[in-house]
Amino acid sequence: MEYIGLGIDTTFDDTSIAILRGKSEILANVTLSQYKEHEEFGGVVPERASRKHMEVINPLIEDALKQAKLTFQELDYIAVSNYPGLLGSILIGVTVAKSLAYSLQIPLVGVNHVEAHPYANFLLYNNMDFPMIHLVVAGGHTLIFHARDHFDYDILGRSVDDAAGECVDKVAKMFGYPMPGGPIVDQCALTAPSDTYQFPRPVLNQNNYNFSFSGLKTAMLRFREEQPEALKHEADVLSSFFQSIVDVLLYKTFKAAHNKKIERISVSGGLAASKKLRQSFEEAAQDKKIKLYYPPPQLCTDNAAMVTCLAAYKFEQGLIDDLQLGVFANLS
Repeated sequence: MEYIGLGIDTTFDDTSIAILRGKSEILANVTLSQYKEHEEFGGVVPERASRKHMEVINPLIEDALKQAKLTFQELDYIAVSNYPGLLGSILIGVTVAKSLAYSLQIPLVGVNHVEAHPYANFLLYNNMDFPMIHLVVAGGHTLIFHARDHFDYDILGRSVDDAAGECVDKVAKMFGYPMPGGPIVDQCALTAPSDTYQFPRPVLNQNNYNFSFSGLKTAMLRFREEQPEALKHEADVLSSFFQSIVDVLLYKTFKAAHNKKIERISVSGGLAASKKLRQSFEEAAQDKKIKLYYPPPQLCTDNAAMVTCLAAYKFEQGLIDDLQLGVFANLS
C-alpha cells in the first residue's frame, strides 16, 4: 500500500505545501515566496514572515488538496519541518501540522529541513544507492554529509560562518541587486569570463571539509574600495567572485568522495539552482567518473515535496512524533 502524506515547510520566507503518494509521486507541490514582501528591507523580516505564513497557509493547504483531488480524510500522515530556521515561521507550520494530525487522528512526522534537501533527488531517482556524499548548499547552511543509509549519516563539514548562498546574496546586495541575488550572479557567471579577477578560495587547503565564506565577502568589500574602476566591468567581477565559490564547493565535495572511496555524489539546496554550479559539477563528475545526482531548479529551493519525501521514509520505518514535537531555530 502506498501511503499519502501532506507536508508543510515554513522554515524561512517560503510557505510550501506538498502531497505525496508513496515516496516519489508528487500529487501537489505549491509554494508561495515572500521575497517581494521583504525587498524594501534588504532581507527577511522575521515578524513579517510569520504573519505572511499565517495568512496564506490554510488557503495553500486547500489548494494542494484540490490539485491532488483528495480530502483530508484520505491522508495517512502529516509531515512538517520543525528545524532549523526562523523560530516564529517554524511555529506557524508546526502548529498547523499538529492541529491537522490531532483532528484527523493520524501520525505526525517532524523533519530536519536541511536533512530534507537531498531528498529532492530521491523524488527523481528511485535507484540511488548508498553510501553517498551529500552536498547541501542552502541559503543558510553549507554542509557535506557522508550518508551510509537513510537516517545514518555523519556531517563531515559545515559552514563556520556565512554559507555559500548567504555570501552570494550579500555580495549581490553590494552591487544594488535585490534578494535573492543568486540568479543575477549566476547569469554573470554564465556569460562573463571567470578568471578576469582573482578572489580568495577560503579554507581550500585546510585539512577538513568545513566552509567559510565570510572572508570572501570581506574580500569583495576591499576589492570595491581598492579597484573602483573595475566595477565598470560588473559582470566580470561577479563571475570571478562566483568562480571562487564554485571551486571551493567542487574541491571539498570531491575530496570527501575520494577520501571516503565513494563514487556517488548528491547536490541539493537553493544555490544548486545555479546553472553554472550544475555545469561545473557535471563536468567534474564526468571527468572523475562519479555518479552525480542533481535536482531540477524548482526542487533546489525550499519546497515541501522534499520534506514530505524524507517524512515518507521515516513514516515507513515507524519514526513518528507526538504532539510534543518541539521547534528549534538552530541546526544543532
